Amino acid sequence: MSVRTLDAWLYGTLVAHIERDRDDRVRLRFTDDALDRWGHGSAVLSGLLPLSDRASSPAAVSAWLRGLMPEGRARSHLARRAGVAPDDVVGFLAVHGRDTAGALVLVPEGASPDRPRVPLRTLDDDEIGALLDEAAEQGTADQPTSIAGLESKIVLTATAHGFALPTPDRPSTHILKVARPADSRSADLTDTEEASLALARGCGLGDVEACHRLFAGRRALVVRRYDRVVGPDTTERVHQEDAAQLLGLDTTDPERKFQYGKRRPSLLEIATRLERLGVPLDGLLALTTFNVAIGNTDAHAKNLSVLHLPDGTHRLAPAYDVAMHTHHAHAETRTAMDVDGVREIDDVTSERLQAEAAAWGVAARLAARVVRETLERLAAALDDVDRAMHPGVDKTAWATVDARVARLLGSG
Repeated sequence: MSVRTLDAWLYGTLVAHIERDRDDRVRLRFTDDALDRWGHGSAVLSGLLPLSDRASSPAAVSAWLRGLMPEGRARSHLARRAGVAPDDVVGFLAVHGRDTAGALVLVPEGASPDRPRVPLRTLDDDEIGALLDEAAEQGTADQPTSIAGLESKIVLTATAHGFALPTPDRPSTHILKVARPADSRSADLTDTEEASLALARGCGLGDVEACHRLFAGRRALVVRRYDRVVGPDTTERVHQEDAAQLLGLDTTDPERKFQYGKRRPSLLEIATRLERLGVPLDGLLALTTFNVAIGNTDAHAKNLSVLHLPDGTHRLAPAYDVAMHTHHAHAETRTAMDVDGVREIDDVTSERLQAEAAAWGVAARLAARVVRETLERLAAALDDVDRAMHPGVDKTAWATVDARVARLLGSG
């Protein structure tokens, strides 16, 4: 029988109990320990679900928890292996909730969040290749983890000798994304992601590191998780919440994370929520500018996150899941979220970016400076990057980004 109650642990504190009632509504009750540690109204778990001694909306709780689950065939595969329905949020996370995005650890009621302690076993390349093969076919491998998204991927824990499967007390530290087949229309997706992350680091928009590796002939992009702090013998989780969760969007339908001319999600709505958390909006503007400049039309609400730190403060997460898209003839040309009402990425100018920021309440001079400096840093990063180190990114992709950066600088 499927589990009906979960314990939710955050930063070593039992923060909440999550239960499915007889009507299959999912309810969340914060604990006294959480309220004592962080106080009423704290958003340490979620900006959508602030700590309170009152019951949260079941619809909001369900939507938020679904935001921790993978999408599409990966969810179906893991649910089938767990013996639960894909829409059974509590049952699914009872099996796969120990290692999620952020620092939340979900376990069946009464279970320990870091037991049993299992020694890490380093996997060889054949074993990792087999996991990647399974992910290529099913969307993910059969692991006790839950990572949102549609792209085929697995998660592993770095050791002194390689990679191991995560354990309750040593969560995953890296995401391995299966590279697209060489004959697919988007064969260079992970290649442009690796290059884009390098550009983001050059622009000061984060420190996420990534590189391609071969495991028994299977190529994968190995990405260091920004929500983990790795020590010699420990791995600390850092809590995060993506913008779709922050807005309470139910992304069971993956299209919900895109605006595409709809009212929500929108950059304005995200900016409003971030401002309530005390997160400066210049970072959001810089990231939006960067995404437009590299032609990242996949910058949807699940590809932007906020970090919730143990001391109750919040900051924007670094750039992640960024890639070049518009160099392909078949590419989507709509922005994932409108910029000052503009939906086509080629129609977005520096002035439009500044006008979007003005709608958030950012001062005009600050907005102009952030847009200009972001583009100048990106131009410098494009000059500095060793393009030969990214052989999977062809000249057309680089030229498309070079041209868009020059155009945006010229329009400002």
